[in-house]
Amino acid sequence: MSASARTHWMLASLLAVAAASAAYMHTEVAARFSCGFEASWSACGFAQQAKAPDRVTLVEVAGRSGVRLRTLPGDRDIAGSGEAERADLALSPEASGCFEGQEQWWAHSLLFPSDYELPVATAADPWPWGVVFDFHHTGSRGQANFQVDVADFPPRLRFAISAGPVVSSGAPGSPTQRWEIGPIVKNRWYDFVYHVRWSSHGDGWFDAWVDGKQIVHYRGPTLYAGQGCYLKLANYHTPVGKPVSVVHARVRRGPTREALGSGALP
Repeated sequence: MSASARTHWMLASLLAVAAASAAYMHTEVAARFSCGFEASWSACGFAQQAKAPDRVTLVEVAGRSGVRLRTLPGDRDIAGSGEAERADLALSPEASGCFEGQEQWWAHSLLFPSDYELPVATAADPWPWGVVFDFHHTGSRGQANFQVDVADFPPRLRFAISAGPVVSSGAPGSPTQRWEIGPIVKNRWYDFVYHVRWSSHGDGWFDAWVDGKQIVHYRGPTLYAGQGCYLKLANYHTPVGKPVSVVHARVRRGPTREALGSGALP
């Protein structure tokens, strides 16, 4: 090989290595997300779905920076909520990255402050409900692909997964599957960790831990056919006639469990 050919080969090799390294770094950066709510929720890429700007505020609770989502009676018709009341923060599908075939680790924390009110059954509404976190599908109707919801009697937290060829309504007899988390305790942080492979087929999975204890070990579809999803920090519920607050903190995503940080490891 001549000197010029050897130089050309070495340059081509270096360019190939640089390109591969850049592609790897881009993938690594794209796989990560972190929001600690120290300065702003909008700087993290969240969009507000609430009646007024004052429904979403930064707070410091039990040693952590967080964001308080608050509804007032009458906060209806927010981003398709109908009669239900909503104060949510939504991350775009692009920033959430939950597309077909993607594998992710997520962590987030949740606290029910003193002014959290449980959904209560009434004669007018015998089936109350509340949602405090979800990965919502990109379609117009149907149950979120994954959510943390509140059951009214007895008051408790649950996980729910809805996915596959049929868009679920979440009603009894629908394809939605649920797992019990436990009772709701106010003014304490719940720490959640998720390991998910997004798929509308049988090769998906969803594992979920709460405070280090595994609650969900699910294998099957995690998306509806032809759809992606996006993350939502939620305070979405049937009306209770009082203000309702939920506090969220430190939302993180990484390509591995270790990338979430030691405080998030199950």
